[in-house]
Amino acid sequence: MLGVVLALGLAACASVQPPRSLLAERVGRSDLSVGVLRTRVRDLARRFSGLIEAMADGLAERSDSADVARAMLTFKSNAVPAMQGALFQADPVAALVDAWALLAQLEDALPASAARASPELLAQATRSLDDMEAQVEAQWRHVTGRSDVSPARARVHAWATAHPLTGPLVARESTASLLADVADVSGGGLLQSAAGLVEDTQDLTARVDLYAASLPRQARWQAELVAVDALESPALRTSVSELSRTVDILASMGERMADLPALVDRERVAVTAAVARERVALQVFFTGERQAVLADLSRERIAVMLGLHSERVATLEQLDGVGRGWVEESFTRATRLVDRVFLWLFALVGLGLVGGFGVGLVLLRAWRQAARRQG
Repeated sequence: MLGVVLALGLAACASVQPPRSLLAERVGRSDLSVGVLRTRVRDLARRFSGLIEAMADGLAERSDSADVARAMLTFKSNAVPAMQGALFQADPVAALVDAWALLAQLEDALPASAARASPELLAQATRSLDDMEAQVEAQWRHVTGRSDVSPARARVHAWATAHPLTGPLVARESTASLLADVADVSGGGLLQSAAGLVEDTQDLTARVDLYAASLPRQARWQAELVAVDALESPALRTSVSELSRTVDILASMGERMADLPALVDRERVAVTAAVARERVALQVFFTGERQAVLADLSRERIAVMLGLHSERVATLEQLDGVGRGWVEESFTRATRLVDRVFLWLFALVGLGLVGGFGVGLVLLRAWRQAARRQG
């Protein structure tokens, strides 16, 4: 009984197949699994965010132009979240193609964004985008198993030329049609192993880590854009000058506040104590949850063991009953056989006695006749 249950369980486990990426099935030709490709694509999201920021900051610092600095601030504040959104799609192949198309669009839009920059600085920024595109192409070679990606590159750049960036990147056109074209031109075949398209804990952790490092900088860029736009207003410049005088007055008043350090220390102690209380409460909560989970697991294990024991006892009882039936049936048949053998032997002995008595009578009669003749 137990062997049958285990065999059914193994058969059920063997029949479960993870969902496959349809786009990976159309494109994939290598031994690279979707899970490994997803990890590589998420790493590109981290690296590309930093490379785009470094490229924009370098161009702004070397140009010595307020217009270029503002253009690069707008450029990176739009490009970084758009690149992260593209590379964090559930399907890693679709994410790779979307990021590739976005890089091609950024390459086409960069000369207009940094029109006042020198040709040398613009060429350096373009080379940085080209390097990022080369990394995407390297991953595409792993996906398709082909060393020549020029047909796919031509399709991507043709699509980028037909769909230029004319506004905020959040409103850029979908690359759904491009995905099908690039999949067709890259050929068919299957990845030998596939992963589900649902984000797992590792994927969510990578996304949270990247956002935790990137979102504060994006918020600062947006604040800087608002400040740059606001400072161009004459009324605001007057307000800033008035605010500067107010700040001077407040600074002089602050010098007279001798008890301010003590107040700051008290607030710091209060905040530290509140954080410590929250930490202790969180630890207590997680400890209780862990103990509850362990208790549930222990009860489930005991229930399973009791069930298995009951099944084993029932199986042994069934086997014992079957064995007893077999033994009783064997003894019944043996008894009938012995009875038959005994009856046959009794009949044979009886027949032998009767035959012997008949032979004796014949011999006695013959002897008497012989005696009469002699007498």
